[in-house]
Amino acid sequence: MAFALLCGATSLMAQQAITSSSSTSLEDNFKTPPDSAKPRVWWHWMSGNVTQAGITADLEWMHRVGIGGMQMFDGDLGVPHYMKPVIWMTPEWKAAMQHAAGEADRLHLEMSMAASGGWSETAGPWVKPSEAMKKAVWSETEVHGPQAFSGKLAEPPRVNGPFQGLVTTEQPMAPHLGGAPATYTPPPAPEAAPDPTYYADSVVLAYRLPAREAPAFEKQAKITSSDPALNPAALSDGDYSTTADLGSDADGSDAWIQWEFPQNFTLRSFTLGMGLPPIRGFPALPNGRFSSSTDGEHWTDVVALPDTPTWIRPFSVRTFSFAPITARYFRVTLQQPKLTEDQVRRGMSVPKLFRIAELRLYSSPRVNFFEDKASFGTFVATANTATPMVAKEDAIPVQDVVDLTSKMRADGTLDWQVPAGNWVILRMGYSLTGKKNHPATPEATGYEVDKLSRSHVADYVKTYTGMISGAVSPYYSKSFRYFLMDSWEAGQENWTESILTEFRNRRGYDPIPWLPVLCGRIVESSEASDGFLWDYRLTLSELLAENHYKLANDFLAKQGLGLYAEAMGIYMPTTGDGLLNKGQVSIPMGEFWTPMPDQLDLPTREADVREASSAGHIYGKPIIATESFTSNPTTLGWAQTPFYLKQLADQNFARGVNRIVFHTSDHQPFVDGKHKPGITLGYYGQHYTRNITWAEQAVAWNGYLARCSYLLQQGKPVVDVAYFYGEGAPVTVPFWKHFSPAVPVSASYDYLNSDVLLHQTSVSGGKLTLKSGMTYRVLVVPDEMTALSLPVVRQLTMLVKAGAVVVAPRMAGSPSLSDLHESAELHSLVNTLWGAEASASGSHSYGKGKVYWGTSLERVFTEQGIQPDFTSAAPKILSSYSYPVPNATDELVWAHRRTPEANLYFVANQMVRTEEVETSYRVAGKAPELWYPDTGKTEPVSYRVRDGHTLITLRLSPEGSVFVIFRSSTNEPARTVPATTETELATLPGPWKVAFPPDLGAPPVLELPSLTSWTSSADPGVKYFSGTATYSQDFNVDRDWFPAGSSVVLDLGRVREIAEVSVNGTPVGGVLWKPPFRVNLSPLLKAGVNHLEVKVTNLWPNRLIGDQQPDATAHYTFTDYQAYEKDSPLTESGLLGPVRLIGERTTTRQTVSGN
Repeated sequence: MAFALLCGATSLMAQQAITSSSSTSLEDNFKTPPDSAKPRVWWHWMSGNVTQAGITADLEWMHRVGIGGMQMFDGDLGVPHYMKPVIWMTPEWKAAMQHAAGEADRLHLEMSMAASGGWSETAGPWVKPSEAMKKAVWSETEVHGPQAFSGKLAEPPRVNGPFQGLVTTEQPMAPHLGGAPATYTPPPAPEAAPDPTYYADSVVLAYRLPAREAPAFEKQAKITSSDPALNPAALSDGDYSTTADLGSDADGSDAWIQWEFPQNFTLRSFTLGMGLPPIRGFPALPNGRFSSSTDGEHWTDVVALPDTPTWIRPFSVRTFSFAPITARYFRVTLQQPKLTEDQVRRGMSVPKLFRIAELRLYSSPRVNFFEDKASFGTFVATANTATPMVAKEDAIPVQDVVDLTSKMRADGTLDWQVPAGNWVILRMGYSLTGKKNHPATPEATGYEVDKLSRSHVADYVKTYTGMISGAVSPYYSKSFRYFLMDSWEAGQENWTESILTEFRNRRGYDPIPWLPVLCGRIVESSEASDGFLWDYRLTLSELLAENHYKLANDFLAKQGLGLYAEAMGIYMPTTGDGLLNKGQVSIPMGEFWTPMPDQLDLPTREADVREASSAGHIYGKPIIATESFTSNPTTLGWAQTPFYLKQLADQNFARGVNRIVFHTSDHQPFVDGKHKPGITLGYYGQHYTRNITWAEQAVAWNGYLARCSYLLQQGKPVVDVAYFYGEGAPVTVPFWKHFSPAVPVSASYDYLNSDVLLHQTSVSGGKLTLKSGMTYRVLVVPDEMTALSLPVVRQLTMLVKAGAVVVAPRMAGSPSLSDLHESAELHSLVNTLWGAEASASGSHSYGKGKVYWGTSLERVFTEQGIQPDFTSAAPKILSSYSYPVPNATDELVWAHRRTPEANLYFVANQMVRTEEVETSYRVAGKAPELWYPDTGKTEPVSYRVRDGHTLITLRLSPEGSVFVIFRSSTNEPARTVPATTETELATLPGPWKVAFPPDLGAPPVLELPSLTSWTSSADPGVKYFSGTATYSQDFNVDRDWFPAGSSVVLDLGRVREIAEVSVNGTPVGGVLWKPPFRVNLSPLLKAGVNHLEVKVTNLWPNRLIGDQQPDATAHYTFTDYQAYEKDSPLTESGLLGPVRLIGERTTTRQTVSGN
């Protein structure tokens, strides 16, 4: 299935925004980045607390500090009402929207908006039940033949929920905790009517039961449990709306249910279904085990629960199939989870019971994990998820599946002459998943639209954009330029009205005889049933990409707008192809969060960012954005500085990101200066607003991000490896494991999907070449991927014949039922590519190309003459800096891009230390320069050329970063440029005068004999101060400090957190937001007495903690979210030093600085 690359107004707008015409404009735009490079922010309007004055103040601040645009969400997380709310789609709301769009136009800001109320996904109160997300449901009627059956078939469950009779009970998002109480009480809302349900029939089928299926055998068993109060009747009543509660002890001991049969019995599968809703933060399916015993004392574990990797979020219902087990006793044991640090902090406790909807044992086999494979849950293929092979007599022959659809009347009655044997009449239809958008205000909340239906999505997009365009007119497609789809939180959907026709057209065979497989039955064979479900998921995935993401993007493009989308998002949240989905939108997005000090961000987020950047590269999307710096309760509010966040920004720049979108800059409705730090999204996000203590100093941080983004938007990335990440669905960049073979650290890689591989890939000059313009030296298929569809194997064969180098294991088969009758062709292609003789490792040439398997990529690179793109030697550590930051997986991160005029390398130190490191670049014949994104400064650099590589020794400050630019041709094999030496001229120990602003609790002036943290002060006004204080001191300058070629630099030592320097009344050096806190004072110094002022800004936590003290007589903060308690630890604050004056002189050496 090929998808056309985006064309028209949106693509042209994006291209024009980031293209540089020459190396001169490249440097000019680096120094003063264009709007396209500036970061954006999410802008949440919370619970209707909105004012036009606040809108203007928000947007003017954004413009003032170098933010390029805002992405508006209308949300509700339980934020109290501090004014009469501005309600969704009222005239007041529309006026506020128009005002925002008008102000954005005046200030040259890019305005975007979420694609629904809340943040997920595409939903609203205008979505009719017939247009909402759907799931397959069924009822079973057992009949014995021969007989003439005449009766009414039970209607399948029409409840709103994820599976059969499970009923959706939407849990509110985590509410705001503490904070200022509401000051406005809206009129009581009328009692909400029950959500409407919907059901429609699809097909009626009949199939003969396998001979070994024992009906109602569970009734023979004696059922006991660890909880005497358990009602076992509800466990196997076939009704998922009824539940049985199995109590568990607070000490976390196991809870169990046991079956004792009169004699040995043979089981082949069982189903465990948990009731809804799962407790937020706990797995929907608990850990545990299923065991058997012949004597009731000695137990053998059969399967583990939930039997999937830790990172995979299991669905609440799962069927486990296994080789036949004969025993008299069977037991399911469930274990309560241990609380995480986050859950402890939020005061959560371990649940005291397990709510079980169904627990069924089967004498006949079922499809293993059928609920996940049929997309009621999210399926992740692992070694234990394939359905075990079954005897032929235990499967339903496909020719024995009888279609009775035409025989059932509208009232559900059926007349049928039943053949001999035990039969099941399967009435299948569809009802609603019940999912709604969240966390939206009630007025904006409604059903999620059916994402698989072209007509329903088209109606939704037309309706929604019509509403918004009317609200923001005349700025629609002017300042209002994009819509946004956040990460998918809409759950699963596995049915739409046209699904059977779509399947037949796409997969080439009739799905109807195979539909019992959707209900867990094995048709024909285990392999065939798994293959049908693989084809079914692939069909769902294609429909999602085409009818949701692509349709919305194309509709907007015709209006001159674009679409940002985190399609699908982290944790593989639905059945789709992440690369395919991200490739359908104007600006693909990933997301990364903010870990606590000494912790790593989760691998789910790295994978999502890799997926977004790969999608941008392979589908030709020049802008790759990320929801950035999101946080949760363990990452405390208002506690992160630009320096803390820089490491995270740099590592994601190296992964391919080139547009930062802050999560989040909540709308602040108050403009009186008294409501700070203000309204929040609870414990989510950075609260990056005009009310942070360093709001005006943020201009330096935004400038850094803009310079990095600008250069990383130029040209195309240089990537050696295209890593095929699989086909089918769901498929995403794996976050629960690492693919093998590993990519060398000296090379970069993109992930590749089957859509691009099949429809946009060719070979030119021995390189894999995409329609997007990307080229790759090697295509890699993971070692574990020994089954690929026939179209993919055909394409691999053609690519290798044309000259591609492919690293892939020998194929053993196809995962698709569509290929079942093409095994001879597949076998022939395998022999063509890998040779007739199988071996654990080796290589085989075919045509102009070659296939490798069972070998490292280092060896492939060596044999193919692929040189390292970037390498670094072990660093020489010069000094460390004491500051709490997240952990980093790499000491250095890097990225390489190429324009027609230049090669651009981004290099960033991830360690909080100053170091020298020799670096090597796969470039020769170009003279390198260093471009510093924190200042915009550029300078030549010492280098030498060896074996076609340019070697440079960098001096990198703590978390320092630099761009190494190769743009000027040269024949010189080496160059040495002047460097610096340092001499300490003086220290400025004290005393210091510290002036504090009024009305924040601190004294007007404090004299410090020496530098120390404000938190060590006995004065609570100083101890708990948050804001900006000004240090001042007079100092003497000697005349002999100014020899030719020298300068005097002020080094502030340690600063918590941001500094600004003035000498003799003149500001110098701008905003200092990271070490080294240094500034050149030479232009402003005079011999004799000089006056120094240092403004130091800390963060909000100390004042928030101070306001929690029981003896506090005044309070200086206002917020809806109480992030801190009275005994929360304080944060070091102020100028800590030592403050030194350093003399710098130029010398000649080969080491240069990277700041």
